[in-house]
Amino acid sequence: MPLTPSQVDCLRAAVSHYAFPPAHFDFASNAPVTGLTMDQVEARIRKDLLSENGVKDGLSNILYWGFAQMGGLAEVRVSRFRSSVTEEQLVAASRLFSSTLQPALVDIARLELPQFSGVSFVSKVRMFLDPDMSATLDRQIMQIHGVRSTTVLAAVRQSTTTIPVTKGNSEAYEAWCTRLACIRDTYLPSLRVVDVERGFFQLIQSERVELAAHILAEA
Repeated sequence: MPLTPSQVDCLRAAVSHYAFPPAHFDFASNAPVTGLTMDQVEARIRKDLLSENGVKDGLSNILYWGFAQMGGLAEVRVSRFRSSVTEEQLVAASRLFSSTLQPALVDIARLELPQFSGVSFVSKVRMFLDPDMSATLDRQIMQIHGVRSTTVLAAVRQSTTTIPVTKGNSEAYEAWCTRLACIRDTYLPSLRVVDVERGFFQLIQSERVELAAHILAEA
């Protein structure tokens, strides 16, 4: 069943109201960067991920951004990553990212980067590499499955605390991105795949999980 004009308007409005903090850190000056837009944060992180010399900062800023709403946890996670990641891991990451903008989640996880063990943050790496065709998949998004068990998210297998990176979940993630791309192409062609995902995220954050589930199921 196609979406109603009202449902499309709700999703479009949710995309425009997405308000996750555009947090970013300048490791050269050892200070947060303020006043950036989300587009600018994305551009900076992507540039670093695709630079052999910047990949460490790019990955660090994915953690910094992802934990931005969790008090001092962002600094803790970033510190742990930067103190334990090896040069060999960074070289391997740079090689992978420069070879394809859409590496499979299992390939990213195979790098064994500290603090990037589950689908939530591994998918963020993929999203920042290719926001046009990729998105994030985390336990916030999986709330949709809790109220509607027949969507594309039914293929995702999660534990009580995380979504592990497995071959099955890597394939389920690709199906999630494909579904978002279909919704984008059909209803919101001016947007990116990540924008559509953020619309669903915003609906969940504003306690409209059931609406998000209905839209995903019916689109």
